[in-house]
Amino acid sequence: MSNLITNQSRMINGMEHLVTTVDGLDRVQINNKLHDIGDQIMKLKMKQDALVQMRNEIDRQSDVAEMNILFDDMFGG
Repeated sequence: MSNLITNQSRMINGMEHLVTTVDGLDRVQINNKLHDIGDQIMKLKMKQDALVQMRNEIDRQSDVAEMNILFDDMFGG
């Protein structure tokens, strides 16, 4: 996949400038998109961590329940 590199006009501080773009995006636009994606990744990572913690709590609860059943089986609870 090749990217189209061109020079395009952009208004910067009220003045028109010729800037290099890649597939129509200039450096500022690319940095803004990277920042947005970084935020999305961080939010997804936080959701992932919360779900892993929830799953671990279920696993711990299951382990406790299994130990109680085993204890009851061994000692006639």
